Amino acid sequence: MSTCPDAGAELEIGRAGPADTALLQELYVEAARWRVSRGILLWDEKTFTREYIAGLMADYEMFIAYSGGEAVGCFMLQWSDKPLWGERDRGDAGYLHRLVVTRKRSGLRLGTRLLEWAEGYIRRAGKTYFRLDCMSENSGLNAYYRNAGFVYLETVRGDGWRANLYEKKL
Repeated sequence: MSTCPDAGAELEIGRAGPADTALLQELYVEAARWRVSRGILLWDEKTFTREYIAGLMADYEMFIAYSGGEAVGCFMLQWSDKPLWGERDRGDAGYLHRLVVTRKRSGLRLGTRLLEWAEGYIRRAGKTYFRLDCMSENSGLNAYYRNAGFVYLETVRGDGWRANLYEKKL
């Protein structure tokens, strides 16, 4: 675990492992329910089974954040994302996915602190870009990432979805 102190409570962030599966499930189910309550039909809480999360841990670097001994957020990183980034994916970036902060701690800049920590992690890995995507119709999240210093690049389309691609040069 490494710490991420600032004016708020100390935040400990580390790689998630099998022992964290239930906590990750709680965080993702809570986030899915909150999004549905706001009309954002992106995640189905039934998706986040323990088996699904174990599969994510096998495919991504998953991180979990604790504050005061409580799990307060999580995110995933990967070093390649050709399906979304295509020719832009040249091995020079880290890609963030599924950033979540518990609603009990909303408004405390935890999302920003997790982004800052991930940025440092990607920089220490020798990468030039920090990249992420979000659904184009989620105006609040798009604004959040722009306000965090990410630059919009383009919108990509899939079967029934559109995602905006963002990057930050490190």
